[in-house]
Amino acid sequence: MLRQTLALVFIFVCTTIAWIVLGTTIFSRTYGANQLLQGHVASTWGTAQQQSPPTATYTVTDNTTSTTVENGKLIVHNDKVQRQVPLALAASRIHVNLHLDPRQKGLLWYSTYGVEFAGDYSFRNDTAQAQTVDFRLRFPAQKALYDNLQMKVDDQLVALVTDDQGTVGQATVPPGADASLHVAYRSQGLDSWRYQLADGIAQASNFSLVMQTNFHDIDFADDTLSPTSKQLVPGGWELTWQYSNLVSGFQIGMTMPEKLQPGPLAGEISYAAWTAPLS
Repeated sequence: MLRQTLALVFIFVCTTIAWIVLGTTIFSRTYGANQLLQGHVASTWGTAQQQSPPTATYTVTDNTTSTTVENGKLIVHNDKVQRQVPLALAASRIHVNLHLDPRQKGLLWYSTYGVEFAGDYSFRNDTAQAQTVDFRLRFPAQKALYDNLQMKVDDQLVALVTDDQGTVGQATVPPGADASLHVAYRSQGLDSWRYQLADGIAQASNFSLVMQTNFHDIDFADDTLSPTSKQLVPGGWELTWQYSNLVSGFQIGMTMPEKLQPGPLAGEISYAAWTAPLS
């Protein structure tokens, strides 16, 4: 009887050690390579995105004077210096459609998504002259693709010049007039999407952002604003952030839900079930 009991205890201990070794090995191989795998996903699909509002600026040339002493004589130099003057952003109407589409790499699932972005902005030329304005839209991420990227000023398509930071279009705005800017694109990202009102404390007037998701498990990260209203729609949510005159240092953002991971979790569940007392 004693030998049988010791044999059972020995088998139990050995089996327990085997489960621990197996679980540790799977966990290490899976999550130890998480950063590497996530880098591969980001390189093929895209990274987390953070969109900021477009800017509108025109160039002013100022005449300046400076003096130098040459060979004992005072020389006056007349110089021309260019500076960029921004137009105030008067209103923002933004629509964002987030489509969660998780992808698997190795044993892990990653929260990849597609995004359709469309924004209508109003800028006002308060000067008494017509101004040639540069409208710039910064890209929300460098490692991303942008399909059907377009910019319209007063419903007219403008030619775009694109670099690694964003895209610029140019149009003439009459004196004392409002310029309506429309920007739109389709893209894709990973883990989260954010809209940054400005660097630091921002003031936004006549602001509205409507976000529609194809998932119900919504999550707002720290230091982000909660929606002012939300409504269930088929397949997900319609979330609205609407402000008449907002002053805030927070952003607007959505953290994508994570899919239940296989592998180590399944091993932990199986081990817990095997070691649980019989009922």
